[in-house]
Amino acid sequence: MKQNTKTVILMGLLLVFGYCKGFSQTKAKPTDKVKKRTIMEQFETEYVMSVEDRIALKEKRYAHQIRAKKILDTLAISDRKRKKLMKELRKRPFSQRINKAILVETMFEDAIEKPQKK
Repeated sequence: MKQNTKTVILMGLLLVFGYCKGFSQTKAKPTDKVKKRTIMEQFETEYVMSVEDRIALKEKRYAHQIRAKKILDTLAISDRKRKKLMKELRKRPFSQRINKAILVETMFEDAIEKPQKK
């Protein structure tokens, strides 16, 4: 008899804890309101770029990455170095190492394209 009462009490406690845990998870979470303006826009509007300007900068940055990738693909360097430069291009497209590699390639192309004057 003693064993049955312990089992019933244990099952009752588990039922209460399960109900409380389930009830706490179903509470409605407050929705965050989207702010129309940030604090920076409210007080210093001349420092915030417009949406069109930000989109133009993003497109320019993307075009720079594509151009750099094409140049890195054509370089006569080892595959290991090319992979490192490509990885760095994804993480930091304007890094010094990538600019140095691109500069070497473009300087070489300029030297070939211009005929020498006598």
